[in-house]
Amino acid sequence: MAGNIKLSEQQYQVVQALWSMGEGSARDVQAKLSNLGLAHTTIGTILSRLEKREVLSSRTEGRQRVYKALITDGDVKRSMVSNLISTLFKGDSKALLAHLVSEGDIHKSELDDIKSLLDGGKKDA
Repeated sequence: MAGNIKLSEQQYQVVQALWSMGEGSARDVQAKLSNLGLAHTTIGTILSRLEKREVLSSRTEGRQRVYKALITDGDVKRSMVSNLISTLFKGDSKALLAHLVSEGDIHKSELDDIKSLLDGGKKDA
């Protein structure tokens, strides 16, 4: 699944936990995200909903389900940024960049880094 992936902050944190572990049960994810104070049942609900959306797969191991992500961090970022550009900037990625610059979210040194990335990309194309 690399299509339209929209994750809430909690869903993204759960998937990140699975990426870092490779795979895990609801208890494993809860332990990894103990700083969030989420109940085991909440984690279980998030995991089962993500599985229904084909973001995760699972298998039964003993008396528990073990989950694994079917998507990558790149899939999520690509999809969410694409949705952001299409929804807020009418498909114009330059408008997003212009907004980030005008709001001060990107500094001059970062722009230089971006320009270097773009120049590097042109050499490989």
